Amino acid sequence: MFDLVQKNKTAVQVVLGLVALGLVVSVGVTGLSAMQDGNDFYAKVGGSEITERDVALATNGQAVSNDMKPMVVEQLIRQKLLLQAAAKQNFVATDAEMQKAIMAIPAFQENGQFSPKRYEEMLAAQQMTVAQFELRVRDDIALRQLLSAFVSGNFQSQRAMDRMAKLLGEKRTVSVSLLKPDAYLGQVSVSEAELKQYYDKHQDEFKTPEMVRLAYVVFSQDDIAKAQTVSDSDVQQYFDEHKADLAKEERRAAHILITVAKDASAEQRAAAKAKAAEVLKEVRANPARFAELAKQYSQDPGSAQQGGELGWFARGAMVKPFDDAVFKLDKGQLSDLVQSDFGFHVIKLEDVRSRTLAELKPEIEQKLRQQKAQAAFQNQLEKFNEVVYQQGSSLQPAADQFKLQVQQSDWVTRKGAKDAQLNNPKLAEAVFSDDVLKGKHNTEAIEVAPGTVVSARVIEHKPAEVPPLATVAADLSAKLKQEKALKLALEDGAKKLAALQKGEAVAGEWQPAGELNRGEQRGIDAQTLNAVFRAPADKLPAYVGSAVPGQGYVLYRVEKSTPAPQLDAQMLQRMRDGLAQTYGQVEIASYIDSLRKSAKVEYSKAMQAKPAQ
Repeated sequence: MFDLVQKNKTAVQVVLGLVALGLVVSVGVTGLSAMQDGNDFYAKVGGSEITERDVALATNGQAVSNDMKPMVVEQLIRQKLLLQAAAKQNFVATDAEMQKAIMAIPAFQENGQFSPKRYEEMLAAQQMTVAQFELRVRDDIALRQLLSAFVSGNFQSQRAMDRMAKLLGEKRTVSVSLLKPDAYLGQVSVSEAELKQYYDKHQDEFKTPEMVRLAYVVFSQDDIAKAQTVSDSDVQQYFDEHKADLAKEERRAAHILITVAKDASAEQRAAAKAKAAEVLKEVRANPARFAELAKQYSQDPGSAQQGGELGWFARGAMVKPFDDAVFKLDKGQLSDLVQSDFGFHVIKLEDVRSRTLAELKPEIEQKLRQQKAQAAFQNQLEKFNEVVYQQGSSLQPAADQFKLQVQQSDWVTRKGAKDAQLNNPKLAEAVFSDDVLKGKHNTEAIEVAPGTVVSARVIEHKPAEVPPLATVAADLSAKLKQEKALKLALEDGAKKLAALQKGEAVAGEWQPAGELNRGEQRGIDAQTLNAVFRAPADKLPAYVGSAVPGQGYVLYRVEKSTPAPQLDAQMLQRMRDGLAQTYGQVEIASYIDSLRKSAKVEYSKAMQAKPAQ
């Protein structure tokens, strides 16, 4: 959709990449601090720890699988290294830069202006101090300063640009012929001796991991929230105290947009404005046809087919020129032409409303329940942990006292569980510990998500084992046949390519694949794509082939070469900027890799294995 809406999500992503983490974290992330074992980190980088809270912040408090968590930790390690490098190179944010960034976030604004009160309230609601948040802002600005130097330092000569334009603009028309392994399955077979030989040599491939089934209870802040009662007087008091924010006037508008590119020339901008003026004239002549004309003329793909409708929004939700225009209109009134970064708008104000207490009541009740639940959860958490520990031979006492249900899991391995709620490295480590597995005790209360803890015990255990050959024979036979068929496809493909390149006729079906350029691989590996474009343009058709892992062999027939069009100065400048950005990103990646290779990283036991670099 036409990206008018400039709400918190966009501001956080664009303005404060790192700072966003502080706005979404739930209090549950810190709720277990008293229960941690002192080894409450995943990795240490130059003395700086990456903690469970950091992972929760980076994933918006969502449960993370054991397979994904090392990847998250690895990204956080690289982030720490960049911050440390920025500090060493004296990239710092001034107070003015930090303040400007914070004041620009719509989430902290009222009526388009920064509100210190709203700022402090939002941070307090997330259990974050002003100092903590401002540190994150400074970190983000310092990172941007460090990384922007790589982009701004890249300059491309005119000669290089001309050559690049020719290379990137050239197109090749191709057809393809795919030799699939399935076509060769009838030519292969697998003997019992081959099955046994493979089975005997690859025992680990068939080995099933050690597994347990669990009984468990889940104690969560959300469950407590459902049991909280909120009176009408509580709702009224909250409404009265926050009326300025809750009962904001909202407006419903529709618009017709004539877009203008950010790098448009003066002539292009003037032409767009003239077209928008013609549309405005037509709308004013017949306002009742606004929706029809929006479908006909509007270039906003998200709202045009809805007659230009944008729905309800409060002041400050849209880009400023649009926002200012809407809130000056009377109901049913049309605007003059409004210019924004997106182009020229013709706006119609459809309706005006203020949300009433009755409309807001369910929302307020939910918020108050969560506030009460937060306090109750923290108060009861320690008691819950005491019960599952002291009554360690059963989960039923905890279930009875806290009104929970004892649930049973599917099979769980040391690598984790299918159930996201149980897919937690600390929980996996706990249930396979001697105390729980052999001693038949409950685990301690383990946080599996913000505001959610689990205690579990083992009810069934399966040691690791290799199943008999008879059990896996059918699947193994299919696997070996597929491998043999793939080998035949690759051999046949290579033979056919050699014949085609000699000018010999080869049987096969060719399918048009359209035009290719160097910037669109469309599933073709880089080496093959380069070969397609290396074929002499004056000696077509030409043939290229490549093996596709697991899929077979692909033959490419290069049929036509279309030279690059002549680019004007504006397009060349855009290309120069794009290349500077691309080369800058390559240099950034190389720089980060060099930092990573030279870094000393200490991993905790909770990681179980060092993340892949």
